[in-house]
Amino acid sequence: MISSNSSRRRFLRTAVAAAPLSALGVLAPPASALQGHRGEDWPADLTDAVEHAMPVAVDWARQARWPFGAVLVDAGSGAVVAGSCNTTDNTGDPTAHAEVNLLRKATDAGLDLPSHVVVTTAEPCAMCAGALLWAKVRGVAYGTSVAKLISYGISQIDVSFTAIAQRSRLTGHPVVACNVRPDLTDPLYRRLIGETGDAP
Repeated sequence: MISSNSSRRRFLRTAVAAAPLSALGVLAPPASALQGHRGEDWPADLTDAVEHAMPVAVDWARQARWPFGAVLVDAGSGAVVAGSCNTTDNTGDPTAHAEVNLLRKATDAGLDLPSHVVVTTAEPCAMCAGALLWAKVRGVAYGTSVAKLISYGISQIDVSFTAIAQRSRLTGHPVVACNVRPDLTDPLYRRLIGETGDAP
């Protein structure tokens, strides 16, 4: 005999699984982002630029204890104009993620952020996503997703960049490309499995 509590739990699990994310109070990323690669509005002329920039971002990541790296790409020329890595461990600044460091460097150099794309080895965390939206960068391209980082055992705030951007009421949302060169970025994070503590 099945208890009424067990039947109720099974019903709720089924109902939650069948419900659209919007009904659960979560904004689903667009289908194009879920399928990986580029959203429909991603400029075709930037595809090669971000794929060529990702190895440079990986080189930046390899310089850090927590291997997160990001580079800034000029949307007009496709050139990498700046790069940075995570420096939380040696600065004591918990906000010193690769993307935040990159934005600070670009601002200090007087670069026009809306005419640049950020290419980062991992999907920006909630803090970095907010910073990128406020900076009004033209685009964001990332390699390893937050979901994959979590699957590797790396502590993260479990919310996607796309979900945060959809909640933003700021003007000029960036175009997004995901799953860019995961063959280069995933190995950075698989090696962290088993290490303790939250990844900054």
